[in-house]
Amino acid sequence: MNFVFISPHFPHTYWQFCDRLRKDGVNVLGVGDAPYDGLEAPLKAALTEYYRVDNLEDYDQVYRAVAYFAFRYGRIDWIESMNEYWLEQDAQLRTDFNVKTGIQSDRIGFIKEKSLMK
Repeated sequence: MNFVFISPHFPHTYWQFCDRLRKDGVNVLGVGDAPYDGLEAPLKAALTEYYRVDNLEDYDQVYRAVAYFAFRYGRIDWIESMNEYWLEQDAQLRTDFNVKTGIQSDRIGFIKEKSLMK
């Protein structure tokens, strides 16, 4: 299983989630804007690979990172950031890479917009 974790370094306690995934045999593939050398040792140990982008807000850069992982490791099974700020980007990536786990871009409004939550 290939799990792409967007911004695994923030908040710093998220390394524990990556660690448990890794212990369950999951390829944990990190995409972030922090330099690899700046990541904490437990997070580095939990990641199968890390792809640094200059700016996580630049969708094209993040898309290319996920495309690289799909090329190198095969089909992506999960894409998640666990951060509300990236919900829309996560959903768009899931849609673009045909990842069926999690909210797709056409349904993101139902969890982001109070008017659609009814």
